[in-house]
Amino acid sequence: MASASEEVPPGPRLTPVGRGVEIPPEPPGAGARALSVASRLLCGATTFFFLAFVFAYFYLRSLDQDRMWRGAHVHPDQALGGVFVACIVLSAALAIVAGRLMKSGSGSWLAPGIASVVLGLAAVAAQCIEYTLQDFGPTRGAYASVFCGWSGFYLIAVLATMYWLETHVATELRARRAPASSAGDVHEPDRLIAPGLDAAVFYWGFLAAIGVLTYVTLYLL
Repeated sequence: MASASEEVPPGPRLTPVGRGVEIPPEPPGAGARALSVASRLLCGATTFFFLAFVFAYFYLRSLDQDRMWRGAHVHPDQALGGVFVACIVLSAALAIVAGRLMKSGSGSWLAPGIASVVLGLAAVAAQCIEYTLQDFGPTRGAYASVFCGWSGFYLIAVLATMYWLETHVATELRARRAPASSAGDVHEPDRLIAPGLDAAVFYWGFLAAIGVLTYVTLYLL
């Protein structure tokens, strides 16, 4: 029979809190670390998701059954594709600048943050315009199927990331428009915004890299 000491799992033990004693708050860096780890886990999940489209592209291209991989009628718009990837890259670069300005304590991070959101939405708009102009759909061959599925899901990811960034921009604008009163409990909103913004910027930079891969694979190869 195992002793009581052997049944306790190893690791730090928590000090019991008596009745009527207020539980102390978590350490200040716990939330920031959780957001940082979560953004990296999200990058891993995103990698596996879009890896399925990369595999489908090269696998179907190598098979080329009945020479139906990519018909002569299937040609995405190169100009709109260039606008798409340019907006993605510029948006991610501005987001990184905004994140670094936030870390340095500068209040000027808001301008590149807003520009990043606008350019990200412009990328989504450019791709949506291309959908209305292209003369093929997902049923017009293997390449067309991969193109529509890959780019469509990527736009959903970009749109969700822009919403994530926009929440931090909106929080900062609201805090500047109506600063906390002396009776309020939030006097330094940037301290609350910084961890979430850092996580969003990290993920957006990673997703932008996937966007470049998407453009190279679907438009240039």
